[in-house]
Amino acid sequence: MNVNFYLKEPKSKDETLIHFSIIINGSRVKRSTGVKVKPNQWSGTKVKPLAPNSENKNLKLENIQHIINEIERDYLRDRKDLTIDLFRNEFDRKINPEHTNTDNRSFSNVIDEFIKLKTPISSENTIKAYNTLKKTILEFEKEKKYNVNMQSFNLVFNDYFQNYLIEKEFLNSTINKYCKNLKAFLNWTYKRGYHNTTDYKQFDLPSYETDKVVLTAEVIEKLRTQNFKNELKNCIRDIFILSCYTGLRYIDISLITKNDYDDKFLNLHIKKTRENLTIPLLPQAKAILDAQFEHFGKMNVPPNQTCNRILKDLFEEIEFTHTVKFTKHSGGNNIILEQPANKFITVHYGRSFFITNSLTLGMNEELIRKITGHKDYKSFKKYVNFSKEMVAENLHSHWNVKKDPEKVE
Repeated sequence: MNVNFYLKEPKSKDETLIHFSIIINGSRVKRSTGVKVKPNQWSGTKVKPLAPNSENKNLKLENIQHIINEIERDYLRDRKDLTIDLFRNEFDRKINPEHTNTDNRSFSNVIDEFIKLKTPISSENTIKAYNTLKKTILEFEKEKKYNVNMQSFNLVFNDYFQNYLIEKEFLNSTINKYCKNLKAFLNWTYKRGYHNTTDYKQFDLPSYETDKVVLTAEVIEKLRTQNFKNELKNCIRDIFILSCYTGLRYIDISLITKNDYDDKFLNLHIKKTRENLTIPLLPQAKAILDAQFEHFGKMNVPPNQTCNRILKDLFEEIEFTHTVKFTKHSGGNNIILEQPANKFITVHYGRSFFITNSLTLGMNEELIRKITGHKDYKSFKKYVNFSKEMVAENLHSHWNVKKDPEKVE
């Protein structure tokens, strides 16, 4: 953004104010800098070096230039339209932070308000994550004797807080979620004037790769056709298989009603993304839905924790128990996890299997995303989990290489 500094009264014999002007959406905005100078001490862009107090006056002008550039950069990064009113509010907030109408309430009180107002419009897991964030920050404050208030969430806080989580051996994936939730809270409070720092926008999020156990079509079919001779186990088996054949999340499966599907399609409002999806029904999925409503009159979905716990037992019963070794990261430290494959299984693996198996069978990625509701490839690819055998077989078939090539003399 081009900033033009100029004199309010260029022909005055006495000191006159330096103003600046910028263009926002085709309209010119003019503001006073608060700096005064005699016209003969003004070079056209800055105060002349020999003028009284020229260094301090030029520093003030440079600070104004910096603030304007920062406002423009923030809005470009967030892909938001910068209006004249928004610019004026942001400029006043940054140029006179001591006069900003910030709230003096404690962090604990403000995050309680945040959670209360978010509860009606957020999922149960999201609210649980916000409460966990609050608890962890208060523990950090107590253990590290770090004064946490609504003005203390700067880059220094971020460094100390992430180091604290690493000391607790939190995985990078968990630290990433903490930081994302903290940034959501700080963005909400910033817009409401509870603090005036924008450092939170620069908080680094630890990168991580998610390791997953590979589920093949053969394993899923073995689970689907296994009679566990227990109503609860068979019910949880069916809920998981339904996810494998539709790509639905646990929460959305629990909300299905009889009126949401017919012989060909399942029409459902997705809770997390607040959008409507139309999912073509495979015969296996249709059979499970029919059985649920015939036997129970509704979707009989046990609590998520119960499903995850018993799923591990179901996979153990079908002998999916080979040892799996994953390397996780906490900061720069490696943490080795080694245990039977069934111990890693959760209901959410059904969604991952649906996406991976659909790609394996040759479905177009865009069509799969149409079913799962993914808006971009970045979030979609987290669910793709090909086995090493599948990758090798595909490589050999496309390169037309024999698995046991004859030696070349």
